[in-house]
Amino acid sequence: MSLIEYPEDGYNSWLDEDSADELFEDRLNAEAWETASNAEAALVTAFRSLAELDLDIEFDSDKLLSDTTYSDSERAEILLALQQAQAEQALHEIKNDLDSPNLSRLSLGGLLSVNFPANQDQTPRYSERCLAILRPYIVARTVSRSR
Repeated sequence: MSLIEYPEDGYNSWLDEDSADELFEDRLNAEAWETASNAEAALVTAFRSLAELDLDIEFDSDKLLSDTTYSDSERAEILLALQQAQAEQALHEIKNDLDSPNLSRLSLGGLLSVNFPANQDQTPRYSERCLAILRPYIVARTVSRSR
């Protein structure tokens, strides 16, 4: 599947690869992006990851930012935040194999068995920078308790 940039119908990315390149030009520790052979796939994967978040952003029936809900400056601000977050998540996806299971035990047919410590570091699903950028738009789930 190729990358389709917002606001085209059926879009699967908030930004194209060239725009992501520009965002990473002055970004420290972005070497993985510069050498990635699968940057477009990382952007699409990052877009899908962001779609799983509960974002407090209003969309119209075509899943575009609603013209009636936001002013031009608000739409531009939201789009920039989505683009930056997607780029950061794409970099995170490139640097870490997030789809591989975190192993707790490895066995080779009974001949050799290795148990990994339970407190081994696990890579978080989302980039901390991505979540920091989207923090104003993430819906906080709350639990109320009444007596």
